[in-house]
Amino acid sequence: MSAVTAAAAPSAHARGEHWHNLATWYHWGRQDNFSSVTADDDATARSSGYTWVRGKEAYILVQPTDTRVQKPLILFYNSARGDYMSTATREGIASALSAGYVRKNVQGYIWTYHAPGTVPLYQYWNARRQDNFAAASPEGIASARSAGYRRVRVEGYVTPGSAF
Repeated sequence: MSAVTAAAAPSAHARGEHWHNLATWYHWGRQDNFSSVTADDDATARSSGYTWVRGKEAYILVQPTDTRVQKPLILFYNSARGDYMSTATREGIASALSAGYVRKNVQGYIWTYHAPGTVPLYQYWNARRQDNFAAASPEGIASARSAGYRRVRVEGYVTPGSAF
């Protein structure tokens, strides 16, 4: 996993009034991936010792445009594991709650189906690290695979980070 210094991290994710950038941070000591979307997420990552890795994992909606086909991407945290998890599926939410994760916030909204111009947002899991990792970009997916993560499910669909 290549890393960029925390000083190089973007100051804000907003890509216009309708989109937020899904970025990837990594904590080397805890071996935890953290998908940030909001300014509060970024502040949490910085203050918790995470290193900014990738700024354009994907783009997600700030607010839904059609709640029939878009669902919230929810950030959870497990203090015992020191693990953040972004999930949008019933299975992911149930898994997080049963494993002792606490809901932190809604990060934005993603599609429930493969809309034109979207790509899957995959949930990966590494049992050795006890870490969840959300990835949509070719770089994120390659990073997850090379670090021994296994793909668990598709959380939903997002706009690729290369779209803007």
